[in-house]
Amino acid sequence: MQEFANPHALRNEILSLIVESGLDEDCYTEMLDYTIELFETQGLGSDYYGYHNINHELEVTYVALLAANMNHVSDKFSKDDLKYLYAAALFHDFDPQKSVDKPHEESVLKFISMDRKLRQLLDTARLDLEIIKVLILRTTYPWSGKLKENAEMQIQQCFKKSELTKNNEEYQEHIRYLGWYLSVVDRVSGYTLGNFSKAMEMAKMNAHALAWRPSLIVRSSVAYFEELLNRETE
Repeated sequence: MQEFANPHALRNEILSLIVESGLDEDCYTEMLDYTIELFETQGLGSDYYGYHNINHELEVTYVALLAANMNHVSDKFSKDDLKYLYAAALFHDFDPQKSVDKPHEESVLKFISMDRKLRQLLDTARLDLEIIKVLILRTTYPWSGKLKENAEMQIQQCFKKSELTKNNEEYQEHIRYLGWYLSVVDRVSGYTLGNFSKAMEMAKMNAHALAWRPSLIVRSSVAYFEELLNRETE
């Protein structure tokens, strides 16, 4: 896939994809620009040396829409699905108060719940905040142990609060599928957009975010992708 030089180039490609996805209301462009503004004003722009910066956020959003549109003909993703994936991808890692590079999902959820401008944009787009929370919670990594257990409890709470999901187990399962899809995109998008040199740079930043020992970056990266290939085959 193509490597993008800066957030501006990614923004233009995402704008094309949201039109292709049928998300042509102004609120979706405003969400995109608001995301870029937030990351850059909070020190998480392109100059931030870490995995979870504005480049990562936009790469996840771009790949999530691009891949979903490729599968749209098979009806795996509805227009509403694309709306939720778009909004969740844009804000899934926004945690400006973090003390380490890896964001805390609970801090992200607190932000999207309390930020007035974002809530207005989500209301304009007629998006259920609880469903967006579920998608973000599913990007918790690693999806195992206490982290998974805690995220699952919060997901159940979100399902109970949402009018769209609280009495609809079939839709809950569908949202879980969307969350799984976003979690995979979250882990691979940056590696897919560029050449081997970019992938190695991503691996170094990911190693920092996940506290891998520097001497084991290659081995840890191989294990990272082996887990995706062998355990997540939906």
